[in-house]
Amino acid sequence: MRRQRSRGFTLIELLVVIAIIAVLIALLLPAVQQAREAARRTQCKNQLKQLGLAMHNYHDNAKQLPPGTVKWIGDPGRTGPTTQYYDDHCWYSMMGPYIDQAPWYANINFNAQISDVSNDAVRRTKIALYGCPTDGMKNNEWASNTWARWRGNYVVNWGNTNYGQQASGGVNFGGAPFSYRGSSGFSAITDGLSNTLMMAEVITSNTTPGWGGPISEMQISTGGQTFNGWLTPNSAACDLAWRICPAAGDLNGISCCSPAGNDVSQYFTSRSKHVGGVQVVMCDGAVRFISNNIDLNVWRGLTTSSGGEVLGDF
Repeated sequence: MRRQRSRGFTLIELLVVIAIIAVLIALLLPAVQQAREAARRTQCKNQLKQLGLAMHNYHDNAKQLPPGTVKWIGDPGRTGPTTQYYDDHCWYSMMGPYIDQAPWYANINFNAQISDVSNDAVRRTKIALYGCPTDGMKNNEWASNTWARWRGNYVVNWGNTNYGQQASGGVNFGGAPFSYRGSSGFSAITDGLSNTLMMAEVITSNTTPGWGGPISEMQISTGGQTFNGWLTPNSAACDLAWRICPAAGDLNGISCCSPAGNDVSQYFTSRSKHVGGVQVVMCDGAVRFISNNIDLNVWRGLTTSSGGEVLGDF
């Protein structure tokens, strides 16, 4: 009796199957990527909610928001004009007890600058709540005792003009929830808590240790966790860094200019890796998604605390 030989796949049949699989992967991959980004965006939103709640808890206890910076020019411990902004404690460290980081907070030496060797351990600690996974969670800081570095994707509202909170380009400074040394209480935000930004997202640059990339992220100025409303979210125009911009390979999609000037004239806009805009938390604790196409005057109005602007819908 003859045994019938089993017939295998031909080369053409195998190629057809492989082609079908490739087409299916090509169709499914964008959907998978979109689902992953949606999950990351939701996580970022939830983290902003937590930070907004933490700010309110801090305010309930201190009757004001945490300071933008603890030390400033002329304060004890400041030794020269070139060290005026970079080595200070700020809201990032002050929030420790309110974000379930009491042990980390207890180890901070507030009598020394954050660049001091005594603060190496706390400066290196990565706090996941401060990093948005869409941007790769590039926080926190390496051990550099030359310049202080706090890194993260959420920053506080420093007002509508510049880092010096001064008039700029014919635009008056309209107040801000956060400032030097101390910050506002909610009662001072006369524009209304639902019409004033508390925090927003930024992109962190792909920096290397040392002074090489403090742009649009927590590590710039006053301990630096700030943004300004001078430019609309994810603006194609460049952020203004007085001292130095990161190397081209470290920009991570951020546009940076470094003209002559001084630290008070610099400004950093809100940026994110989300498609179409940035997530923000208002002073009333509500989290909103703000489109890149928002009107500039409306955006600037959202960053003032006492500007008196009539905003309408946003």
